[in-house]
Amino acid sequence: MRFCYLFYCILLAGCTRQRPSLSSDNAVLVDTLIQKVPLKIPASRQELNWASLLALMESLHEIPAQQRAITLKNIKEEALKLNMLPWPEDWNAKPIRARFNVFLTHASIAADQRFGDVALEEQSLAINKMKTSWDIFADQISGEAMLAPFNPTISQPIRKVE
Repeated sequence: MRFCYLFYCILLAGCTRQRPSLSSDNAVLVDTLIQKVPLKIPASRQELNWASLLALMESLHEIPAQQRAITLKNIKEEALKLNMLPWPEDWNAKPIRARFNVFLTHASIAADQRFGDVALEEQSLAINKMKTSWDIFADQISGEAMLAPFNPTISQPIRKVE
């Protein structure tokens, strides 16, 4: 009887999977990959208030990787709402709206992309592209777009995962 009990305990211990610890190294790895620099804040006008969108984007490096998808979807929804609101005439120009659409595209990719084997690194790259495209948009609004240096990371192709 003792042998059966001992065998059962050994079998149970050998067949159970080890659960990852709550403080995994992956969360620390992703946090170091996402840009922690403060985003540029363009002036708000009329109904266009960027405060909640900026707060969500700046909090991304503090959110655990498992919960980051919710925040990315909220960023995308907030950007879509801002895109539908009436813009001031001087901001409704094609270059400014085009820059906002590029930001919206990068936000959509970061929120909706199904990442491959290295999902944390790919998600971090998508978030960094989104933040960079936001800074370019903010420069365009404030008239500093010509002073910004060329950033080759924003123009890198985005890998599609099927």
